[in-house]
Amino acid sequence: MINISLSMVLVNLKMDLRALLNTVLSVFLFFCWGVKNSYAHTSKKNIPLIPYEIKFADVTFQLNDVTRYLIQTELKSIQANKQQIQNQLDQFSLFLPIVEPILKQQGVPDDFKFLVVYNKYQSSIEKSINLENGVFWCLDKQKAEDVDLLMNVQLDERKHLIASTKGAAMCLKRNQVLYRNWGSTLFSHISDKKILSLLEINKKWAENAFVLLDSPAYTAILQFLAYKIAIEKEFPAYKPSQPKILYEYPYSVGKTLNRIAVDLKVEPEVLQEYNQWLIVQKVPDTECHVLVVVPTNRYNEVRTFAELSRKTGLPTKDLGFPVLKRDEKINKTKVKGGVFYLINDIEGIQAEMCDIVVTMAYKAGISIEKFVEYNDMKENDLLRVGQVYYIQKKASKASVPFHVVREGETLWDISQTYGVRLDNLLEFNRFETVQRLQRGRIIWLQTTRPKNKPIEYIEMPDELTEIEDFMQTEQANLPTKVFVDSSQVLSESKLNIEDSKIQQKKSVKNDDLLINKDLSKEIENNSPPLVKEIRKEQSKSINLPKKLEDKTENSSLKPEDELAEYQKRQQSITVEKSNQNEVFVSHTVKKGETLFRISVNYNVSIDDLWSLNDLSSTIVKVGTVLKIKR
Repeated sequence: MINISLSMVLVNLKMDLRALLNTVLSVFLFFCWGVKNSYAHTSKKNIPLIPYEIKFADVTFQLNDVTRYLIQTELKSIQANKQQIQNQLDQFSLFLPIVEPILKQQGVPDDFKFLVVYNKYQSSIEKSINLENGVFWCLDKQKAEDVDLLMNVQLDERKHLIASTKGAAMCLKRNQVLYRNWGSTLFSHISDKKILSLLEINKKWAENAFVLLDSPAYTAILQFLAYKIAIEKEFPAYKPSQPKILYEYPYSVGKTLNRIAVDLKVEPEVLQEYNQWLIVQKVPDTECHVLVVVPTNRYNEVRTFAELSRKTGLPTKDLGFPVLKRDEKINKTKVKGGVFYLINDIEGIQAEMCDIVVTMAYKAGISIEKFVEYNDMKENDLLRVGQVYYIQKKASKASVPFHVVREGETLWDISQTYGVRLDNLLEFNRFETVQRLQRGRIIWLQTTRPKNKPIEYIEMPDELTEIEDFMQTEQANLPTKVFVDSSQVLSESKLNIEDSKIQQKKSVKNDDLLINKDLSKEIENNSPPLVKEIRKEQSKSINLPKKLEDKTENSSLKPEDELAEYQKRQQSITVEKSNQNEVFVSHTVKKGETLFRISVNYNVSIDDLWSLNDLSSTIVKVGTVLKIKR
């Protein structure tokens, strides 16, 4: 009995040990399986598995094991550089709202948008290179010239986002006509034409919906597909640290980036980063405008500053239009606020700070639709502070027959100036749509230009030269606020009497001489011809009268010499006053400080810092001691 009991115990013990071992083994195997799956899941999450077919536009690229491996290797390289892919995502998200509408309008497939910040180029079967920094859309000089992008000593439109996008869309459409396959069009855009000829791409791929990529010879496409996969994977989860908007500043002609930074209250370094297309200091007269990157919460503020700075520095002359009369009768009848005028004998209301179309219509007591209709606008258009807008229907024609286009003017500006409906101006001048006007063009305001009468232009003075003179003067001669004693006031009054005599001698027909006491600079304005001169409708040609030579009688000095003598005296008094009354402090530039930030901290303008410290740039080195007026 005892033996039987022991044997039973041993049997039970063995069974328990086997069960324990089986349990431990099962747990171990389950753990290994879980680790394996977890690693596979992590690997798959970080680096997507490349399929055998990849869709692009209306073409399907077919891959083999070799080309799949090459794409996988390139994808690992892209994802390894976290900072670079983050920068590309920042740019991609910023540029997308501008790029997508242009591609859609031009009929280019949306998949090409990934080329905007892509910069690899296959120069031969064995070699790929990186293109020049700042160039969008992989545009080399040959492609840019083919689509008439400007590249000269003043600017490079390959580096302007909007101009390059339009040029790239045109280039892609032309290649599509040539190759009849969007895959071939892509390959031709990011590789040398000799490669396409060597691989007989046009013969093999034309009008084929499926294209086989079976060798490393197609490196350009393989690298681009890896880049596209990387961006598509990261972009849905991408969140910028600060949402930003790219704003096209329309009033940049003749201004420097530093001046625009001051006008819009943005950092000059940001303007320089996104405007590498500009080679010279001042923006030339082209269709390219300065691009400003602003936080979304400052967008409306920057647009307001832009309107306030409109045509700053442009020397223009009053043409007598619009004719404004303050109408108190309208002010009494309108009880909802606002300042009302008669503008060209039509009722109008002046736009004030923070006004929008809705508030203007409310003050005027008319519907939004009527206000928009009367002013040929859209409801979301930004109003110009200080401008008078119509609250009654504009006239069908102007009181004068012609207008000569000035720098930066649009047909809408002319419509508002003379109180003529925009549709009528389009009809009078045989325009199909609103278009950019060339300076000096004659615009018909009363009747339709006859078909047999060619478009006429008047030779206008070079306003850009006048702007440069104005800008240099404004930087060199800044106004100084001082307190003076009675003797100084007496001497200054004598100089003012001499100044009035000089102005009397300088006055000639159709010329104005303006002496700005703050700037101490003569600015001569050449205005468009007077209306009486333009009314010679029967004359075959209309020429702008050239600048009249100044003639002064009974004077030993020329007017220019007298003016220079006056300016020297005025400047000597200004220096004397400044030395006696101004208080200055010094500031040592610290790491991370910019000239803009220093000007804000001390409540002075950048122009003051420039003039007092003889600076030539807004970039200042650490340790520089700046003199600041308090």
